[in-house]
Amino acid sequence: MKKEYRNAARTRRMIRSAFAELLGEKKTLEELTVAELAERADIAKSTFYNHYTDLYAVAEEYENELLARLSDGIEKASMDSTADFDAYIRSMLMFLQAHEETYRHAIASPDTKFFIEKLKSVIARQLLEKGDAFHLSADQSERHVQIRFLTNACVDTICDYYRGTLNAPFDTVGETLIKLIKRLSLAGARTDG
Repeated sequence: MKKEYRNAARTRRMIRSAFAELLGEKKTLEELTVAELAERADIAKSTFYNHYTDLYAVAEEYENELLARLSDGIEKASMDSTADFDAYIRSMLMFLQAHEETYRHAIASPDTKFFIEKLKSVIARQLLEKGDAFHLSADQSERHVQIRFLTNACVDTICDYYRGTLNAPFDTVGETLIKLIKRLSLAGARTDG
């Protein structure tokens, strides 16, 4: 890898890291400025503009990076526990808990509507691929409704936790979600069978 490329990649990482910190402090993208982001990243404003067109470009790349990490984490969890539903869900929740501060910054901001929708898409895709393990309906229309319901319920509950509007420890939130999903999937299996 050329040194020039490594320096550019490092600078972009520094900008995204500073962005995450400021987003966590300020809570909205509207309150951030390129000047304070550049100062936090310890770069010149001109360096910022060499890498990004505006703050929204940084936000999009930051979101995509978080989603890619989550998707990789979920994929790893699914490879480690292809047949075991509980282990799969626990692995996903452990990943979110291990990276709690990062995802809290991303989710706590009111500017994250699109991030949350992208997050739901990542999880829904995994559920679609693992549908049999979750005892989802064989009927495709029904299966899509079930996946949307499970995805919205889980992601919105995790978002409430990260935003501080759910007064329960992460472990309790995770275990409760697992129990509820298990009950729903068992009920679905009885209905189909």
